[in-house]
Amino acid sequence: MLIAHNAAFDMRFLQLKEARTGIRFTQPVLDTLLLSAVVHPNQESHKLDVILERLGVSIGARHNALEDAVATGEVFLKLVKLLEDMGIVTVRQALEAAEKTYFARVKY
Repeated sequence: MLIAHNAAFDMRFLQLKEARTGIRFTQPVLDTLLLSAVVHPNQESHKLDVILERLGVSIGARHNALEDAVATGEVFLKLVKLLEDMGIVTVRQALEAAEKTYFARVKY
């Protein structure tokens, strides 16, 4: 399973290189942007910086691979608890809920 923020953006780049690299990602992807939209459907923004602030997550520098990965992990852990409070307790339920959000329609 992959956990990413705004996964559609990154997955598109990976798809463009599948033929050349011979690597294809077929794992389920839990996107913290979409999961944030499940938990906070009435919020205008689900950018990582906004979610970090909303959930009270503090990290070091942003916009580098390691710190963004840590930030996404911290956000995911907070979202798991909020999803559980909504009765969403399995990966399948999380994926299905995420696909129903407005933001899931964005394709790159």
